[in-house]
Amino acid sequence: MIVDTHAHLYYGNLLEQIDGVIERAKSAGISKIIAPAVDVKSAKKILELSEKYDLVYGAVGFHPCDLKKLEMTDIKLIEKFASNNKVVAIGEIGLDYYWDSSEKEKQKRFFIEQIRLAKSLNLPVIIHTRDSLEDAIEIIRAENDGKLSGQFHCFSGNVKQVEEICEFGNFYFSFCGNITFKKYSGIAVIEKVPADKLLSETDSPFLSPEPYRGKVNEPSRVVHSIEFIAAVKGLNQNEMKKIMFENALKLFF
Repeated sequence: MIVDTHAHLYYGNLLEQIDGVIERAKSAGISKIIAPAVDVKSAKKILELSEKYDLVYGAVGFHPCDLKKLEMTDIKLIEKFASNNKVVAIGEIGLDYYWDSSEKEKQKRFFIEQIRLAKSLNLPVIIHTRDSLEDAIEIIRAENDGKLSGQFHCFSGNVKQVEEICEFGNFYFSFCGNITFKKYSGIAVIEKVPADKLLSETDSPFLSPEPYRGKVNEPSRVVHSIEFIAAVKGLNQNEMKKIMFENALKLFF
């Protein structure tokens, strides 16, 4: 049993072949897929997909790179979407200074308010960071009152930051297919993350693992990342799958 905790199923290159994507996921042993929104349009599509496919669940939120035309009052839309019983998290939310460093304060305000919404709804958060992890950690530290839990998706931090995040308690880490690339330099980071804080994800359609690098990624390929992490952790693949599955159930279900 496997959970792909992060797959953007609504993007065209997946959506146009969605039946096949779902069938291949099932064949690979995937029993649940979480599709995180980035905006209102994707949130609506996720709810449609979750209604059609039993194994598809949603997360709803505003991605930090999709805030330009939004006002804080738009967060009410996320609250409305989150009332659907197949929504299991608020996300994908966070900070991104790589693609957009012009509105850092607006990103922070939206991040904080969506975190507070998640706490009020008793939902975990799915966090996106790029060139911004230090600020994200500081915000989580300030907002963490014992009611906050979540996932640092596509984690790219260092060993010290793993230690800081682990101090928060109920936060998990996931890694994408790029960990299988020859030049990946974060082995020590994977080693540092406790096994009971690891989740599996693809970030489909992005970051397809070897031997599919450069191609459209999809949930079925999560097994390659799991196999890699298992080897780093000195576990067999089935043990790693079981641990990650149980971790996903604890956080999201």
